[in-house]
Amino acid sequence: MENNVRDNRARVIAIIGLLLGVVGLSLGFAAFSNTLTIKSSAEVQVDESIFNVDFSKSSDSVDDSDIVPVLNPTTDAGFSATNAEIDNDNGDAVIKNLHAVFTKPGQEVTYNFYTKNAGELAAYLKSVTFSNVSGESATKKCTAKTGTTQNLVNAACNGITLTLTVGTESFTQTTLRNAFTSATAHDLAKDGSEPVKVRIAYEAGSDQADGDFDVAFGDITLLYSSVA
Repeated sequence: MENNVRDNRARVIAIIGLLLGVVGLSLGFAAFSNTLTIKSSAEVQVDESIFNVDFSKSSDSVDDSDIVPVLNPTTDAGFSATNAEIDNDNGDAVIKNLHAVFTKPGQEVTYNFYTKNAGELAAYLKSVTFSNVSGESATKKCTAKTGTTQNLVNAACNGITLTLTVGTESFTQTTLRNAFTSATAHDLAKDGSEPVKVRIAYEAGSDQADGDFDVAFGDITLLYSSVA
């Protein structure tokens, strides 16, 4: 009997010991853990060259050589104009040095060139802006030179005009896309181009001053966007 009791007690102790061992193991495993976290991000830096509208002498490819003006008439003594220069190197294309020397009314100078889509995306003309002359409140300013009467210059100034033609539509003042002849008329597909003409004229029948004077025009800006 005592042996049975002793055996049973041994079994109980053994079982309790096993249970404690299992609990101990369970507590041991629960006490250790690892957390692995992956934090990710990305950034896209777009190559700005995929959207690129340039000025060009040619409609087929970007040609930034000088633009030779067309004079009308070609035989008037002293009547001349400088070649225009294209600069496409600094992100925003610029055509500059458009300059005419008039001697009398009835003379005009025309510069012919193109806008050229040299990028990968379509380009949409959003606006044509005629800026004021720097420091002035008008897009044109005429200034008498020494010995010339300013009042006479003011009258003659009315006959000096600048007209921008893009495609077949002419502009003399700021115009937004919704006021174009057609909203899509000046959009440029990839590799597309559109003719541009700048006409500077001393209109026939205009007043004349009693001497030389200078004429300054504000910049003209064509704003293209990748979104219509």
